[in-house]
Amino acid sequence: MNDGSFEQQFQMSYEEVLRVARRRLAAHRSPVSTTTLAHELYLNLHQRDDLNFATREQFLAYSSRAMRSLLIDMARERMAQKRSAELLPLTLGAEVPDMGGTPEQIVALDEALSRLGNLDARLMRVAELRIIMGMEIAEMAGALGVSEPTIKRDWQKAKAYVLEALGAQP
Repeated sequence: MNDGSFEQQFQMSYEEVLRVARRRLAAHRSPVSTTTLAHELYLNLHQRDDLNFATREQFLAYSSRAMRSLLIDMARERMAQKRSAELLPLTLGAEVPDMGGTPEQIVALDEALSRLGNLDARLMRVAELRIIMGMEIAEMAGALGVSEPTIKRDWQKAKAYVLEALGAQP
């Protein structure tokens, strides 16, 4: 991936971006289509002239932050429209956590991740990669340039912090 333009990098990862967008939008029960979210991500990232990634994992890691931002903006917009119905449980399962729930719960998760980032930026990135992108341990290790055992420890810490911040049971 280190040879090409942003367009080539995005095209090479497009199916993965669609898969993640599909999963996130299903969790949000959002009226936005998967393709729309993927294209919004593309437009958001395409505006940056300085983007170039050495690996697919680095591209996906950066994309996770941009997708998180888009999803949070969408949740805040839905909150502003006062369309949230009953509260749905926010789940952070042992395998791949789900960023589903109401707009309020999504914003609460974003705030928990931001607070975690203030304490430890790498823990926040690990949580973000797992929760937003659904990356596996090996993928996160490649994206962040650390060992798999380190990622496993970081994920346990990050997950515990986020669950506590949200008042959920581990």
